[in-house]
Amino acid sequence: MTVYRFHATPLTPIHVGNGETLAPEDYLIEGDYLIQFNRAAVLRDLKPETRRQLEERLDRNDFQSAQEILRKSVQPRHQQRRVQIGAESRTDLLKAVGNPLDPVVRQRAVQGFVRNPLTGRPYLPGSALKGAIRTAVVNAFTQKQLPSLKAAIEPLLENPRDRRNAWKALETGALNFQFRDLHQDPFRLFKVADTELPLDHTRVDKVWPVKRDGSEDTKGIQMHFERLLSRGDGIEDGGFTVELELDEQAIGDARVKLGQRLNMEMIRRACITFYAGRILAEQRRFFANAQPPERQFGAQGLIKINPDKVLVTKSIQERGLLLRVGRFSHFESLSVDNLRQGWNVQARKSITEGSSRTLCRCRPNPDGASMALPFGWLLLVLE
Repeated sequence: MTVYRFHATPLTPIHVGNGETLAPEDYLIEGDYLIQFNRAAVLRDLKPETRRQLEERLDRNDFQSAQEILRKSVQPRHQQRRVQIGAESRTDLLKAVGNPLDPVVRQRAVQGFVRNPLTGRPYLPGSALKGAIRTAVVNAFTQKQLPSLKAAIEPLLENPRDRRNAWKALETGALNFQFRDLHQDPFRLFKVADTELPLDHTRVDKVWPVKRDGSEDTKGIQMHFERLLSRGDGIEDGGFTVELELDEQAIGDARVKLGQRLNMEMIRRACITFYAGRILAEQRRFFANAQPPERQFGAQGLIKINPDKVLVTKSIQERGLLLRVGRFSHFESLSVDNLRQGWNVQARKSITEGSSRTLCRCRPNPDGASMALPFGWLLLVLE
């Protein structure tokens, strides 16, 4: 295996979750931090008098006072994680903590970032990066044989019963292997390690959807997500190392039967081309007349968006790899060019571009100046 080490920089907020949701009774807020605690451990360690007071509040359905007693009993040994919290989330979640019976306020749950169960540290799953890379590579090979693949895929997209098989057919056709023989899949020789992140690299922030005209979609419930801090927050040294492995010896051996033969340069170019195109398309569709998000996506000149093209610096062209990963990447970044088709549940019709984006407020300056940025953009630069 050849190991390639990349310095990874989140350009915009990134959220990768594991389905864990924190309800108001699972946390307390101290200053600029949200603290998750172990309720069972707190109850176990209650002093007899405090336990009696708690039971009295519960007997008379005074749940707000009961939760106050519980939170005041939390000791450092009961704390499971301590995460920074943004100002908007802090204001909204304090209301949730103070109104345990309000059904609307109780919906203000927090979606946590995936964490190592042994160390408690957040990590970026290698599977998320590999999936994003695979999509870009499939896109590159699809464009090279678009007429034949289009003829094979479009009938599947038109039939609801066959639509689920469309990606499988496209992927195996583009990568030139049979699904029943996964040993021919070129990505079996490509591995991406999980990357553990520093504890201070995440923050809980409020997120919201916006429509194409820039108006906020206010019909949904409030959403609060633990996400990676990014260049959009003014973080200069917020990067970490990502390791990609490619078995170049096996790839170069003619006896190893593979569909397509990959190399790191080809993978890099495919990712830059595909995801730079998605940045440009998203900018045109959603943010052409908007100040936030800024045209630089918080990249401070590494990537700039002009009306007709994305400009990537020479250093990134030669050593970089651009990805979109995690929640709110939107289906356009999960499907290929010229064969893109999603499904609008509300309108009950197929679509080729989404109707909204999800944004998060970033704060690059100490004076509180902010800009709203879309999720998911990650830059890797070869070390």
